[in-house]
Amino acid sequence: MMDTNINRTNMNTLYKNILAPATLFVLIMTVLIGCKDDEGSFNDVTVTSVEQFYEPANAKHITLQSAGSTYFEWEKATAADNSIVYYDVLFDKADGDFTNPVYVVSSDNKGTSTGATVTHKTLNKIAMMAGIELAEEGALKWTVRSSRGLNFNLANENRSISVIRINNVDDLEGATLYINGEGSEDGQQVKASGAIGEYDIYTKLEANKPYYFTSSSQRTFMLNPDQTSFKETLDAPEGATVSETGVYHIHLDFGAAAATIEKIDKAEIVVSWTQRRNAFTYKEKGEWEIKDYNVQLAAAPWGFDERYKIVFTMANGSEQHWGQKGPHFDDRPSINRPGYRDMAPTEGGQWGGSQFKFPSELADGNDLDKYTVDATMSLTADKNYTHDFTNVRP
Repeated sequence: MMDTNINRTNMNTLYKNILAPATLFVLIMTVLIGCKDDEGSFNDVTVTSVEQFYEPANAKHITLQSAGSTYFEWEKATAADNSIVYYDVLFDKADGDFTNPVYVVSSDNKGTSTGATVTHKTLNKIAMMAGIELAEEGALKWTVRSSRGLNFNLANENRSISVIRINNVDDLEGATLYINGEGSEDGQQVKASGAIGEYDIYTKLEANKPYYFTSSSQRTFMLNPDQTSFKETLDAPEGATVSETGVYHIHLDFGAAAATIEKIDKAEIVVSWTQRRNAFTYKEKGEWEIKDYNVQLAAAPWGFDERYKIVFTMANGSEQHWGQKGPHFDDRPSINRPGYRDMAPTEGGQWGGSQFKFPSELADGNDLDKYTVDATMSLTADKNYTHDFTNVRP
């Protein structure tokens, strides 16, 4: 009897092992077939057009603001099977017909609501795409598309809004900015300054050849002809130009859509006591050098004076003085002290503002012009603006 029971148990287990996968296979196929049938019926469901708009009123005037939003609302459409209907708001130029809308925004609640909250930042972008310039007023058309599966319908009406664009350019939001174009040092990175939305680059530009800026997020910007402002452009960039080949400083302020561009005639080490000047030679992409610079300390009643600045002379004749970027060190540094030769604009004048001191390795009180070095200056995006002394030799 014991052997018989064991055989029956083994047979039951065998049947279960065979039937369980088969049953599971049948269930899966049933679900898949059902899903396919449901998908087919989903795609075939017709949907009505939206019959009436509520907000905003036709031709409403909107002054766009950085933190604002506008609510678009309409009457509910219906699907033939009374299921969920999805909605999109379509925006187009004033003379557009929505066959190729400028921009599409899904309604709230993942497209199921009969209203859409559209930020002014988005409306500003739509206006830009429709060709409306910064701070200018222009008209946009909008309508609503209802859909269910592969079936959709445009509303029976459309409305317009009149917008005044924000006078700024949306910040890069973490993207990296580069200068490009035939007239530029193509691919040089632009430095994000300490202020939010502000960027600087020191670079060489070729006369009458185009340059522009691109971001790693595929946005494109160019200076306007007035060279005091810039804009974002969706077209193949024509680029701006300069009339004279040279080294330039360009500053971009996204918050004000403002730009400054200044030509640098020369950059020099200026010894404070004697006002002795030695010019750097521009190399490329924000880097300068002086080969074989003879350090000449100034004799003073207390021994010698080792103070100096970096001075940029601009094309208009003005000077920009640069000294230590804080915190300020008043003692004579070692040549390897981190951060000592980091640079920042400072006050002008022989003794005004923050000064540098030649490092102790270049200061011999018994031989004031003993040392010769190579000097380099880097105004690049990858680190603080700085200068260094290398290849020290007596």
